[in-house]
Amino acid sequence: MRQIYNVGIYFFSFIIKVHSIFSSKSKKLIKGHREAIYQLTNDSQEEYVWVHAASLGEFEQGKSIIESICASYPEQKILLTFFSPSGFEIRKNYQFASKVIYLPFDTRANAKLFVRHLKIKLAVFIKYEFWFNYLEHLEKNQIPIFYISTSFRKNHFFFKSTWMMKIIKNVNHIFVQSEKSKEIGESNGLHNITVTGDTRLDTALRNAQENFHCDQIEKGLDGRKVIVLGSAWEGDYTLLANFIKKWSNKFQFIVAPHEVDSEQVNSFVTSLSISVSWLSRGEQLKDILIVDTIGSLKYLYRYADVVIIGGGYNHGIHNTLEPLVYGVPILFGPKNYDRFPEAVYIHNHKMGGVATEKEFSDLLEYFLNNEKTPIEVQLKAASYVKEHRGATEKIMSKLKIQLES
Repeated sequence: MRQIYNVGIYFFSFIIKVHSIFSSKSKKLIKGHREAIYQLTNDSQEEYVWVHAASLGEFEQGKSIIESICASYPEQKILLTFFSPSGFEIRKNYQFASKVIYLPFDTRANAKLFVRHLKIKLAVFIKYEFWFNYLEHLEKNQIPIFYISTSFRKNHFFFKSTWMMKIIKNVNHIFVQSEKSKEIGESNGLHNITVTGDTRLDTALRNAQENFHCDQIEKGLDGRKVIVLGSAWEGDYTLLANFIKKWSNKFQFIVAPHEVDSEQVNSFVTSLSISVSWLSRGEQLKDILIVDTIGSLKYLYRYADVVIIGGGYNHGIHNTLEPLVYGVPILFGPKNYDRFPEAVYIHNHKMGGVATEKEFSDLLEYFLNNEKTPIEVQLKAASYVKEHRGATEKIMSKLKIQLES
């Protein structure tokens, strides 16, 4: 399996290099890898806690851990690495990291170079980031390894590899999001597992407690109820268009596109033939507010009476924890929702949940017009938060042992 894995990594890196001729995203990735290797070979030999995230979504699961380390150990340097440009480009100037770079492809040579040139106190990998050459070299150098916010599935490929499982079994500790993940891990011989839940819930709670105001919204609502569509994809626009046309005079719509610069957004706006305002321009609030600034959505959920999470009709749903902490009904499509414990909870406890395209308008009107619903949803959301908060604290209790050794 080792040989197959290494050939696969070389083949993958070759494909990305070829693709970079035509793709700006792949070009950024290759350029970022070269810059990362240069920085590695010229490092000042400061001691780092290394945190690796695939992309922006995984970074959000590690954010509370990074900031807790910095709060408890202000002198500790953080090395943050990304696999994807979508994470690196947005977080390359992250204030709590001393160094932010791409993680070079997981070849044996890159892994050896990385571990040899950096002084790493401990390594934290987020969710599914199992890069076996890096893990093997960390273990050879007796560097503690932790996994956080991990979710195991029965069909994960590494469960079938003796070589890979030997490496994973030597990881110091794996913090998983659910009892189901723990059961799957233990059934495959992993016993260094603790269920902590999702660290994003702690981050979402902190966001909700921040003193945030948007004058543009607060001055323009005029008593209207608010519907927020978060991380909208093409299928979501189509679904919502008729509802917006019907109710734009009664409800305020806030739409946050998954990709702000996409043609889909402009096409959607043009098709509606109603007034539109843009968050970045600070202009007077109109029937629809388009959120075209990065990082605002998680705060804007506080204005919502109902939230619609995008992606569930094509790519898979976006983050449902961010609106959950505000205790509002949350609707989403069926695609991959069952991978997220909080989404399953929302659906099973009738706090919104899965809406087929046929059910969508009826459910939306029900939650907007039923006066008892807000209190019921708030109580159920509060119950979930109370039971599942604290993942960061549980993880930090283990990390502190290594950080203070």
